[in-house]
Amino acid sequence: MSVHSADPPGLQDLLFSLASDDRLALLDELSARRQRLTALSKVIGATVQECSRHVERLGAAGLVSRDSEGFYATTSLGRAVLKMLPAMRFLLSHRDYSLSHDPGFLPDQFVERLGELSAGRYVAHVSETLELIKKILSEAKEFVYLVADQPPIVSKVAGSSFTSKEIPVRLIGEKVDKRVASDLKAVMPNSQVVLMKDVRVALAMNESQAGICLPDLKGRPDFSSGFEGRDPAFLIWCRDLFEHYWAESHRTI
Repeated sequence: MSVHSADPPGLQDLLFSLASDDRLALLDELSARRQRLTALSKVIGATVQECSRHVERLGAAGLVSRDSEGFYATTSLGRAVLKMLPAMRFLLSHRDYSLSHDPGFLPDQFVERLGELSAGRYVAHVSETLELIKKILSEAKEFVYLVADQPPIVSKVAGSSFTSKEIPVRLIGEKVDKRVASDLKAVMPNSQVVLMKDVRVALAMNESQAGICLPDLKGRPDFSSGFEGRDPAFLIWCRDLFEHYWAESHRTI
């Protein structure tokens, strides 16, 4: 079956409707408040006639509707489509990274939520990544979550970085022997180590900061670049991903 024959009716119209900066701006504006055509034309700096054509296109795709008073607003479909756009914007804002790494390996729900990382900062060097891990460990007050395919790397970076030995630490690793687990326990008595097959990300976070490195095209975590952030949405995304992997882990050391 061809791709086109599998597409639902209206998909091409929908994609065409989104293929305009002006129509995207109108859709964003109408998601915040209902407005008449004259006010909308000022949003995009167009004539009322030009704006009317854009709004008609959005209406034909089912994204906006007009009430009896002449006010336009997003439909339930329009609001749902808007929620899908931040992930696409994030991927395209970091096009080179998206082409040299594999964000598509993530569970579907986290790919759909990639826009939550938008407030984060791009980290472009392995030395900066390792310094970030140290900073996350040294500033932790409530907890530390770590994911790495090679926990010895984390152990070397950690050293005496922790401010308190009482901080709970949870580590997910792919290759962790009892010696590494024992070394971590010696430094952090309140630590837990679990194994997960095929770890592809590197993640470090505390209650106020997180960093995430996605896999390269060979499927291994790439410490040479990634993203870090303190924004609540960034932290929630990272914490949810950690909890997802923690639930999938199969053995405690």
